[in-house]
Amino acid sequence: MTRQPIDLTAFSFVPSDGVPALSLDKLARLYISTSASRLLDVQPYDTLIVAYHEGKDEFAIVKDASVVGDIEGAGLSVYVVDKRRYLHVRKLVNHHGIHVNQTAKYEYNRGASDGSVAVFRRVS
Repeated sequence: MTRQPIDLTAFSFVPSDGVPALSLDKLARLYISTSASRLLDVQPYDTLIVAYHEGKDEFAIVKDASVVGDIEGAGLSVYVVDKRRYLHVRKLVNHHGIHVNQTAKYEYNRGASDGSVAVFRRVS
């Protein structure tokens, strides 16, 4: 049985509320949304490597340390997820001079198909 194509050109597609996202607040806490924690399979007290790309204003969350290999400084950029899914990234924020007066939101942009890395781009 062959499928007949369905014309969806007249339909409007709206992103779901569950877009994987991170929020950086003025206390330098990076909150991992429920959908982002599912994407990365992150549980409280997991350790993650967090990297920041200044030019693109993006965060990379790395779950599998073998992905970064021997990149300089990656082994020192390890953060523990607390019971409320926050990462306390004050040192990283200060190092890169990220100024947050209001909560900044970063939405999922791309990642590894195996869930070991996810990159989030700032949207607000």
